[in-house]
Amino acid sequence: MLDIHTKIEDIVKADTNMIGFFNKEKIDFCCNGYMTVEDVAKEKNIDPIILVKKILDGLDTSNSKAKEIIDLDDFKELRVGEMIDSILIDHHEKERNLLFEIDPLLNKILSVHFEHHGEDLSKLHSLFATLKKELEEHFIKEEKITFPLMLENEYPTKDLIREVEALEDDHEEAGDLIKEMIELTDWFRTPKDACRTYIHTFDLLEELVKDVFVHIFKENSIIFEKYRNNGGK
Repeated sequence: MLDIHTKIEDIVKADTNMIGFFNKEKIDFCCNGYMTVEDVAKEKNIDPIILVKKILDGLDTSNSKAKEIIDLDDFKELRVGEMIDSILIDHHEKERNLLFEIDPLLNKILSVHFEHHGEDLSKLHSLFATLKKELEEHFIKEEKITFPLMLENEYPTKDLIREVEALEDDHEEAGDLIKEMIELTDWFRTPKDACRTYIHTFDLLEELVKDVFVHIFKENSIIFEKYRNNGGK
């Protein structure tokens, strides 16, 4: 039963189509998925009962549509090691490719459209550069340190829990950068004079952001939670 005490991450676990709803409403389901509906309502300065109704309406709409987001049911049933393999293939590889593709395109539109959109594109360029650095370093940290330690130790030690918490801190930093990018661009809305490269670049940025959100959700709310509670089982 959904009420003001329900966690946002639990709503997404029950219906992954709600990812689109929370993105649209600018409600953080990944880094701060532990927050309750009441917490989010307080943060947004709205009545929590009204937010509950809005979420229920979103669930009704979601149930009436075909699945838009990959179903997490199978993912939740995997062992921790299998989840890690899935993260590396489905998210690390994809996001690295997107970062590589976006970088020169963003430089190009900054140069071409500087006269009319230089201020916003310069800010976006800076935020993206920081996000790219943060994500690439984060990927290496996971692949070379934390994930191997989790695979070697079925049950978490205090030191390993600290490593996991450090990754969650990284996620929060990346999430904050992404929120700034979303706010700056109004969810990657392009101006009327945008060329095809401009539009394509913003489409890729939106694709990257949505993938990172799902990526963080899987790690924070499923993998790390399962590892803490059950070890590798």
